[in-house]
Amino acid sequence: MTIVTNQSVLLPELSEPERACLALAWEAMLAGTNPIGAVVVDGNGKIVGTGRSAVYGTASPDLLSASRLAHAEVNAMLRLPVNERHQGLRLVTSLEPCQMCTGAVRMATVGALTFLGADPVNGTAWVLESARYVNHRPVKVTGPRDDKVGRLAAGLPMAFSLSRNPNGEFASAFRERRADLAACADALVRAGLFGLASRGVPWSEAAPALLAAV
Repeated sequence: MTIVTNQSVLLPELSEPERACLALAWEAMLAGTNPIGAVVVDGNGKIVGTGRSAVYGTASPDLLSASRLAHAEVNAMLRLPVNERHQGLRLVTSLEPCQMCTGAVRMATVGALTFLGADPVNGTAWVLESARYVNHRPVKVTGPRDDKVGRLAAGLPMAFSLSRNPNGEFASAFRERRADLAACADALVRAGLFGLASRGVPWSEAAPALLAAV
């Protein structure tokens, strides 16, 4: 899997793992699936696992793919050694995880979660802060970002969903709960999101235009 690295000039306010998540989300967009990316980092911030959404698009031998279970977070944690505990690791993802992925964080024994964009419909990161759920294995949660980066991270998957089913239940619920983020998704579409993706424009070139739109 390819991720964009050493892009300190692009989004300098973000850590390298956060930038990698957005690059992976764009890679997913280019592959024709939900634009969500995730990485696992150790205590020094070194990336030790990467993943992107692969629900739709072409099946890949490097990812859990062509399945509704093929979420970015699951792919990022898929190859963590099963005979070890991972409390010292952090999952960093571009979008607030769904119920399946918050459960995967817990089951993988990862000790911390950071997400960039909010998902007001399917996001359930709050579950990981429930004392009953985590019990003796707490998970520290950080997110979402309340800035252009957070709006972009949330707007990309929303725009993708709108393109597939603009009048569906998810789109309606998203607009009702976070009209501001839905407006960001609409702005991304107007800014030429799908044209950039169809031309295979690299993330380093697409990011400035998309950030300006939100």
